[in-house]
Amino acid sequence: MIRKILYTIILAFSLLSCNTNNANRRHTIHPFQIRESYNGSADFLINERILSAPPKIISYLNELDSVNNYSSYEPDHDERQLFMDYYELLPIKYRNIMEKEIIGIYFINNFLGGGMTLPVFDNNGKMNIVLYFNPEILHQNISEWINFRDNSPFLNNENKISLIVECNSNYFALIHTLVHEASHIYDYYNHVTPFTEKNLRNSTTKFPTAFIEGIWIDYDEPLEKYNYEKRKDISFYGLGDKIDKGYAADIFTSLKNTPFNSLYGSKTWAEDFAESFTWYYLNKRNNISYTTHLTENGKILLVYNPSENGLVRERYEIFEEILE
Repeated sequence: MIRKILYTIILAFSLLSCNTNNANRRHTIHPFQIRESYNGSADFLINERILSAPPKIISYLNELDSVNNYSSYEPDHDERQLFMDYYELLPIKYRNIMEKEIIGIYFINNFLGGGMTLPVFDNNGKMNIVLYFNPEILHQNISEWINFRDNSPFLNNENKISLIVECNSNYFALIHTLVHEASHIYDYYNHVTPFTEKNLRNSTTKFPTAFIEGIWIDYDEPLEKYNYEKRKDISFYGLGDKIDKGYAADIFTSLKNTPFNSLYGSKTWAEDFAESFTWYYLNKRNNISYTTHLTENGKILLVYNPSENGLVRERYEIFEEILE
């Protein structure tokens, strides 16, 4: 997940090209994104980077999401081992970057979302990465979690439409969230998309990239033919207003005519890449499917499996290059 951070974010390249001194540059970045606010290091082993979140970071997270119930979660031995087992399933190019750039991995009780990738900066403008995870992904299987996620944009009202996701797997939800967030990290440093957050755009940005060409006009603006009705109204995990589930059939009918794997991936090109690669990789590597069933009073209205969508599959060649 890429949050809509409320604070000014400055890209390392922009920082280094400024004429002002480092002390002044730091004032343009919220402490939430200052490297020194964290207690980890890229010199630690990956399992040693799973840390307790500093109290001031918990405070910043509560502020960001307008809540007051976040707290640090301490994974036990088995949960840490599960994380490391799933970490070893990531593509080697992902792990190589993560081992160089991640400075901290934090599990946060009551977190709104499965995970979040956050860029942080040191005094010289060097960017590192912090990862946040919801501990529920350690306990729910992937179908349970994706059902929760994909139903979260909709009101639980009196219409008889049901949205059910099947992932044909007993893997914990961690596997999806970890690949998804690792995809964001890869994107930050390799620019599969022109920029992973709007505020990280700079004069050296390559536009368009092969992944977005013919699909996205800008960060959160696809071509008109893919900009289906209600797309901008959809939000997840209680981070925005919900919409009537009566719109679900029309929305998913439109989604089937786009290159997007999921409603979640249709929000921005950053989420498009993370979702598209994640479901491609989970299917290829672990035989995990992603099929959405819409029913009304028990009658099937629609079935959507993105791996059967020709527009989705057209970009698989780009993903194969990542796995070389």
